[in-house]
Amino acid sequence: MKLNKKTCLLVLTSVLLLGGCNGENNTSTPTKEDKFTIVTDLEETKEIHTELQKTYLSYEGEYKTMPQNQYPDGNKLLSDSLPVKIEWEYDADDSLTGYDIIYGKEEDLSDGYTVKASKSATSVDLQNVYLGDNYFKIIANYEDGIEESNIYKFVVDSTNPRNLAIGGMTNCRDMGGRTTQDGAVTKQGLLYRTSGFKYDYSTQITEEGKKEMLDHLKVKTEINVSNDGTYNVNLQGTEVKNFYMDYDTQGSKSLHHLSRNCESLKNYFKTLADINNYPIFFHCRIGTDRTGLCAIFTNGLLGIPMNEIYQDYLFSNFGNIQSKRNIGDGSQDDISKYIAQIEALRGDTFQHKIYNFLLSVGLTRETLDAVIENLTEGSAPSGDEKDQVIITADKFTLEGGATVTKDTSERNHPDNYVVMGANKAATYNFEIKEARKAQIVAYLGNSDNSSAKKISDALKVSVDNNNVNVNTITYKDAGMGSCSNRMNYYAVILGEVDLTADSHQIKVEGTANTMNLANIAIL
Repeated sequence: MKLNKKTCLLVLTSVLLLGGCNGENNTSTPTKEDKFTIVTDLEETKEIHTELQKTYLSYEGEYKTMPQNQYPDGNKLLSDSLPVKIEWEYDADDSLTGYDIIYGKEEDLSDGYTVKASKSATSVDLQNVYLGDNYFKIIANYEDGIEESNIYKFVVDSTNPRNLAIGGMTNCRDMGGRTTQDGAVTKQGLLYRTSGFKYDYSTQITEEGKKEMLDHLKVKTEINVSNDGTYNVNLQGTEVKNFYMDYDTQGSKSLHHLSRNCESLKNYFKTLADINNYPIFFHCRIGTDRTGLCAIFTNGLLGIPMNEIYQDYLFSNFGNIQSKRNIGDGSQDDISKYIAQIEALRGDTFQHKIYNFLLSVGLTRETLDAVIENLTEGSAPSGDEKDQVIITADKFTLEGGATVTKDTSERNHPDNYVVMGANKAATYNFEIKEARKAQIVAYLGNSDNSSAKKISDALKVSVDNNNVNVNTITYKDAGMGSCSNRMNYYAVILGEVDLTADSHQIKVEGTANTMNLANIAIL
């Protein structure tokens, strides 16, 4: 039946409401006579990964130690996904003007994205489909109305990642579609990691790429974590949030990307906590190192297994990132440096350790739990349930002339910190519900990158008037220093203490060596 323009909207709405998709089969249950013959085998699982990508993703070992010759060198654009081809047969009359093909992940196509085909077309390539179930229908457009097919389903192999093809971009993929250690699934279509504008200093996003991001991926918020605004994509209608992360090419005044960029990482997670910001895409220049830092912490917080975290990081080598990224090579880009420091924190799993780290640097449980809720479906993973005590600078009782300094900048300092020095002290009374050996972690800042001075030279700590053996780690190894004339803040394990299920008091005292104290976490 050909529909005239007056009845078109009504029937389209009816079909969408009916849906008619049978969850046990790949094709939909017909809701009406269908004059379209779908030639494509809908029973066959579709593939979006190239053979080279599939070989990499089928690796059975640990990606952390994967031989470098088993992934690309990062100098070619090999990161794009393959489209899914849909073919059909249809007996049209001479007034046919063309076809609309609508596809999406919802059975009723309420999220549908439309691609057009000419009147002579018998197939179309559907780009950036979802892992798992996808749905589509075909509409024949006539001069005086339309005729449409039923809604059909095809299934895409669910192997991660859902890598994306975006014109003029590289190294793009959806953060969703993974299964957490607790059995939840991360949501597709909400959070994307990409390259930035002019990622290789010459290539830039095309008009087709902009349309893909705005109309198909429906992005609302752009997060830039490069060191300046040069790589902002600035898509029309999106909100751009610049949470600049420094890139210390000298590698002499900070340990790694995390130690110089904690404040920017905090702003990133605060954005992810607001459901109104989604869909979000985040990037630096080539979408590998600073973007990789954000991705590792996001996957870690959501409870993605470590092997997949490493797999996702190394997948960036399929992008044109101008050099190969490895794990454990000792360079400033080496993610194993900061992952090892996260692993040193208390927690039963890597997820719990990430959760504790982010609490230690000043993010709240409410923020972290909101991120987890926004990005997972099913039985969402939870943070470590043991009673951490988080003491921000404004909660301390101060002695010896110590005062709280407030900072309104977005990345130079935490919101509040105390400059500890000679005769200055900060105390706090707290309760512990469960007896345990606890870690004392301080979020500290200092522009001095000394390899001679030690944290124990700057701070003395006692609990219930009993001295704690403060870590003798050097300022340099504790992540102190500066980058781009901006002070580094980093979470430093001060020591351990045995705590009973009771009330306690912690006291932090300064020395002649000044040190900025933002938070104390008792984990």
